[in-house]
Amino acid sequence: MPMLLVIGLDGASYDLCERWIGEGHLPNLERIKREGCWGPLQSTTPSVSPVAWSTFMTGKDPGEHGVFGFFVPERSAPHLPPTRFRPVNAPDCHSQRFWERMNEAGLSTGIVGVPVTYPVQPVRGHMVAGLMAPGLRSPGAAYPRELAAEIKAKVGPYQIVPPGTYYPGAEESFLQQAHAALELRGRLASYLLAHHRCDVHVFVWYETDLVQHKMWQFMDRKHPRHNPVTGKRWAGAILDIYQHADALLGNLCEQLGPGDTLVVLSDHGAGPLHGTLHLNTWLREQGYLVLRQGYQQQLKRAANRYGFVQHCSALARLFGVSRWMRPSQGARRALASGFLSASDIDWAATRAYSLGFEGAIYVVGERREQTIAELVGCLQELRDPTAGEPMVQGVQRGADLYHGDYANYAPDVVLHLRDHLYSASQKAFAPKLVGMGVDSGTHQPEGVFGALGCARAVRSGHEVVDLSTVARFLLEVVGISSDPTCPKGPASS
Repeated sequence: MPMLLVIGLDGASYDLCERWIGEGHLPNLERIKREGCWGPLQSTTPSVSPVAWSTFMTGKDPGEHGVFGFFVPERSAPHLPPTRFRPVNAPDCHSQRFWERMNEAGLSTGIVGVPVTYPVQPVRGHMVAGLMAPGLRSPGAAYPRELAAEIKAKVGPYQIVPPGTYYPGAEESFLQQAHAALELRGRLASYLLAHHRCDVHVFVWYETDLVQHKMWQFMDRKHPRHNPVTGKRWAGAILDIYQHADALLGNLCEQLGPGDTLVVLSDHGAGPLHGTLHLNTWLREQGYLVLRQGYQQQLKRAANRYGFVQHCSALARLFGVSRWMRPSQGARRALASGFLSASDIDWAATRAYSLGFEGAIYVVGERREQTIAELVGCLQELRDPTAGEPMVQGVQRGADLYHGDYANYAPDVVLHLRDHLYSASQKAFAPKLVGMGVDSGTHQPEGVFGALGCARAVRSGHEVVDLSTVARFLLEVVGISSDPTCPKGPASS
């Protein structure tokens, strides 16, 4: 049977791809556009990796698969105060993945790097976890388990999460690490195609997204943090990573047979970031969120106010010890959250809290409907205290946005930040309502989709307009009906 190869370029933006294809920088994507189907692909709400890739692999919307962000408020029932916040993982996605349908039909699958697949489950083939997994050596990161050791021996020091740490002045080392990590992803894909060939292969590469987050200001002359001197030096950083990915894609194309099908897609696009809205700071100032006053909370507040983590990182770099410091993904998430935990919150006095980076607010307490109505009304008026510009483009009730068996677990209020120029944060101890960290780029809702091959379904690829339609398309490519009640079976040619 012909092979299906799917390459996910996390965060690859349709407008950037179109521009650079037109300028001749991305010849392999240009070939897909010229000979196959090609177009924009709408992401999910919110357009963040755990939600978007969960929709990609299930063909379901968040209310149906149950993944709403990077973090899960663990609770015994909807709308109750959570006992803890934890990173999302595979069991939180409750819908069947398309490769499970393929395995049921007798096809073998190799799934590598797809977020929210940790811990991995046995498949007819192999699987390596993606984003949200702690590391390749961790139990549950690879199936079969011995594959992890084989990857290290045959491919090199492959990392599930890119190891690069960015700070101003470290652009060169950061980009070197990003390119090295991407090169290993391409090397792993080539190795698996040669030595563990399956009917269907899926690979997700993160470095396109990572470099956009950190380096956007250098190529964007309108960005508030653009510096002409450093901009001239690093203006091509994002293009370079796209070209590297395109070249690796071309290498994999050489391993395809005449009847094979290639699909390239992204989970969302990218654009400039002008500021980060600390929603929990606003909720605290408005009296919706009440924090405990114990010594731990006082320490966290002081650490955020005086930049304790940033000062420690600067000292580590100054004394040359940062190169040996490799914080775990759990530690990175704790830093990103501003150390906020469920135990920091006085739940008896709290009516609402925000979780994750997506502008999501959860409401608790007896006055739930009243609180939701209040929040929908007053959040519309939020402005950037420095620029004086409105920050919110729209506010939706979760009940109007999400539908399905798990919609009751969705956020109660979802913000749409103006022109996607702002991101949200769950930090509760941030001293300012709006801050600006090291990121200068963020997500936009328009990613990319392209397909190339002889399969009859490729002709219908132009109908793939959002992530929820991708799984159905992939099933059709291998001859499986997207209706689970229909007979299953791979195409004979």
